[in-house]
Amino acid sequence: MVLRRGHRRSLLPAPDRAHLALPGRDPLHRPHPGAGHPSRAARKAGRETRGVTLPSLSIVTPSYNQGRFLEGTIRSVLDQGYPSLDYLVMDGGSTDGSVEILQRYQGRLRFISEKDEGQTAALNEGFRRTRGEILGWINSDDLYAPGAFEAVGRSFAANTNLEWLYGRCPIVDAAGRVIRPLVTRYKELWARRYSYRRLLVENFISQPAVFFRRRLFERVGPLETAYHFAMDYHLWLRMGEASPPAFLDRELAFFRISGENKTSRSYRESFREELDAARRVAAGRHPLLLFLHAINRVKLTAAYDLLAR
Repeated sequence: MVLRRGHRRSLLPAPDRAHLALPGRDPLHRPHPGAGHPSRAARKAGRETRGVTLPSLSIVTPSYNQGRFLEGTIRSVLDQGYPSLDYLVMDGGSTDGSVEILQRYQGRLRFISEKDEGQTAALNEGFRRTRGEILGWINSDDLYAPGAFEAVGRSFAANTNLEWLYGRCPIVDAAGRVIRPLVTRYKELWARRYSYRRLLVENFISQPAVFFRRRLFERVGPLETAYHFAMDYHLWLRMGEASPPAFLDRELAFFRISGENKTSRSYRESFREELDAARRVAAGRHPLLLFLHAINRVKLTAAYDLLAR
């Protein structure tokens, strides 16, 4: 069920998608303490009942002085109850109480707290230190949607040739309220109609909702440390050249804009880096698409200027 260029195919049948949809009106749907953590025997029985052996999954969280949101991110990972999860937090030497938060979860995650060379370098090091077959990363203020890991794991298990996928990713504010729905709908319009040529014009794939096989990352990676904002888009372009992704039509994650994270403060630099990434990957090919990307950059910058007012 690989999503081919210009074609959309859902990875899960309608009943499964409905089962995995977020309940209620609370977009974050935080479980009660202890919920989402079945025993090892229960997890094993659940896997046998479903008749699917889920692939191992490694998640890396880069973090630096994000204590305000860090625990919410951690819970969104651990509350998935995924049976083959390896979770590593790469902390850049935080001084705001983040380490104390991480210590409370020792035994359920691994963490390293030391000065690093920035977010991108921390991610590369984190992936090197993990062993999961499927990889993903989430920043320390974003959140995974309940049931996301199972949906992702089942999709990869059912499609052995599938190399990477992405899903829907609403935007939320510091309090977890959904904001900027028009931005999300615009991105989803293109996300449902993936083509590599369109991706060269504009980044419509939301980073927290992306998962990929380790073998693909080892083939096209690592992340480019020269980028502070567009390292994800640069990776999407390289992975897209190697293999088309699939679109999983459900919410997999929530991207937070709080005024404290770097993306909300520096969208102009982000768009500049994305244009540079497209030019580097295209390497003299697709001049018209790169021209359209440059025009689109002006449009997006103007739109975000309005949103920032």
